[in-house]
Amino acid sequence: GTWTAADDRTLLSARARGQHWADLQRAHFPSKTANACRKRYERLMERRGVYDYDARKLERIAKEYMTMRRQIWSGLAARVGEKWHVVEAQ
Repeated sequence: GTWTAADDRTLLSARARGQHWADLQRAHFPSKTANACRKRYERLMERRGVYDYDARKLERIAKEYMTMRRQIWSGLAARVGEKWHVVEAQ
């Protein structure tokens, strides 16, 4: 199907949060495939001229964040008496 501007914003936002393709597809684009989402993202990045050294660095940072996010937010969450994922979402 056709991608809308709202779809593009959702796609870019989900990837910025580090969502994996299959999870992103299930959560936001059930009528599309994970591969279609990945290809659309790549096209959007090419249009923006983002596929350079900095984009690769940002992708690595996003992946590392996803592996460390519980550790990052747990201390603050404990101080305010909330669960870490609630604090992260805020």
